[in-house]
Amino acid sequence: MFTGDSQALVRGIPGSGDKVGSMSASGPRRPWLYDPSAGDLLVRAHRPPSAGAAADVVSDAVWRDVLRLVRWAAATLDCAPDLVGGTAWRTAATSAALLRRLPGLCLAAGLDWSGVPAGAADVDGSGRARLRTATDRLAALLGSPDAELGDPALLAAVVAHVDAVGAAAIALLAEEADWTVRR
Repeated sequence: MFTGDSQALVRGIPGSGDKVGSMSASGPRRPWLYDPSAGDLLVRAHRPPSAGAAADVVSDAVWRDVLRLVRWAAATLDCAPDLVGGTAWRTAATSAALLRRLPGLCLAAGLDWSGVPAGAADVDGSGRARLRTATDRLAALLGSPDAELGDPALLAAVVAHVDAVGAAAIALLAEEADWTVRR
């Protein structure tokens, strides 16, 4: 966890700290999303205080993967129509990769892994709307520097939102696919 001037740097990123609303804003209103220094600050801001090197490494790995997933999801939502299929596929694959890694990362940090909650993903609305909502929720967690993975409720929320982003990306792929049968 950052202290002093470093914490002020994180709070200076639009939407972090006291301004979470703009952190979860969708689309081009997320200029911080592709700023490497801002992303690095957001990732390191989640480190638990005095938890040790292993916990820091796991925290960094999880939040860096969350940042990567939010970037792919934002790209899917904002790209040209002919690129949606590829970016949605990459978003779903990034979500699946993080969900595959989480049990081992939790074990390394001494956290309980309870799996992906059944029925965690919203199924109401279009794939695009679901992806936007799930991405906004995950971005808000990323922008909350006080959120530490050691909190079981936070870990469950991260898992649920990562799963929701992946499910929404698959739904978007299905909606955008050409389902005409050619003879």
